[in-house]
Amino acid sequence: MDDMTPDTAHPAGDEASAIDLDDERAKVDPALFEADPAEPPFARSVLTTPLHLVTSAESRTNRWIRWNGYTVPEVLTDLGDEYRALRGTAILADHSPLVKTRISGREAFDYLQRLVARDLSLLDVHSSVHVIFCESGGRVLGDGLLFRLGNEEYRLVTEESHLAWMAESAEGFRVRVEDVSASIAMLSLQGPLSASCLAEAGLEGIEKLAAFGALWGHIGGMPLYVSRTGATGDLGYELWTDAEDAPHVWRRLMERGASLGLRPAGFALRELARLEAGLPRAGQDYLSAFAAVSAADAVTPFELWSAPPLATEKPVFNGGRALRRLAGERPHRRLALLRAESFEPASLSTVLCGGRSVGAVTTAGFSPALGANIALALVESASLEGNLSVTACRREGLSSREAVLPVRILPAPAWNSARRVAIPAPLGL
Repeated sequence: MDDMTPDTAHPAGDEASAIDLDDERAKVDPALFEADPAEPPFARSVLTTPLHLVTSAESRTNRWIRWNGYTVPEVLTDLGDEYRALRGTAILADHSPLVKTRISGREAFDYLQRLVARDLSLLDVHSSVHVIFCESGGRVLGDGLLFRLGNEEYRLVTEESHLAWMAESAEGFRVRVEDVSASIAMLSLQGPLSASCLAEAGLEGIEKLAAFGALWGHIGGMPLYVSRTGATGDLGYELWTDAEDAPHVWRRLMERGASLGLRPAGFALRELARLEAGLPRAGQDYLSAFAAVSAADAVTPFELWSAPPLATEKPVFNGGRALRRLAGERPHRRLALLRAESFEPASLSTVLCGGRSVGAVTTAGFSPALGANIALALVESASLEGNLSVTACRREGLSSREAVLPVRILPAPAWNSARRVAIPAPLGL
């Protein structure tokens, strides 16, 4: 898998075609509307993952969304059923649109040690860690999961592409940085019976793999890289395989996991699960410092995480000087997990304290685990001890009703199972 030819997985949007104005009338080149008769409909604007055909066959809703330019299922059957499988048995989902960047070369370690805020000196081969990377002012550019595949080879998995900035940052290092997203599919297998599903599919010894560890294996004769990772707050694995092998791996897992209650799931469940786990997502809960419209829109690691993965003692790394200063200051705001005192699903938006706006909801949803609306929100630190409320909009038939609901800060995630890090991983309930 790791000698795959690199590919640009997330091309820019469609190029604008020129329109000449003559006598206040637009003359449009007819070729703009011409297409090769053999070209599938929408082929120029819709990308499909290697698992599109198998997930299409599983779909009972025909609900699709775009994720990094790719079409993926939002809900395959029923969100409630998918959630119950995630928390009770296991689910399988297509997370191939995640951005996968390969970093290799003699100075790959030195380059990454300078790029990210975490100390990588203890990262072993076939292990992974959560990393963040910042600009010189200490504001977050992005975060992701960094795998060490070999002594001189790494893979960074992120929500958004940072290829241009990473390539520019690599100048002066004997290192190669390339986007391999299109050539690697990713199947996310999550839930209390996820290890059992892998064992049923023929992957021996999977229960011995530690959290954030990884190993090479085979399922149905197909080679794949399996990591004990995920963002659901429970036991889970992510399977990285060649694009052409992915459908075979999917079918094998679904066949062998059927008796265990394995179900396919869509993107909506991913969002609900990470919300219950209290995990922020780039582009949703924070903006990259390069994408922020103003400095106020950019965030620091201390605003997003209570214990950010930083090694401020490292002598030189991106944003190090600013982060050392910020570490001694109280952050202006914090990302908090809120629980609304309401048992009806509602759309949440503005956080209030004493009638004054003190923050904004970034992700919200109805938590089945708590039976209440919960939300991630960026809130002024000075208001976190106050009486908070949130504006809410409830649908009532064809109309909507606005309300102000009291909220409280959750001291822990809505879901954080001990199975997530247990060794050995449980085989069975």
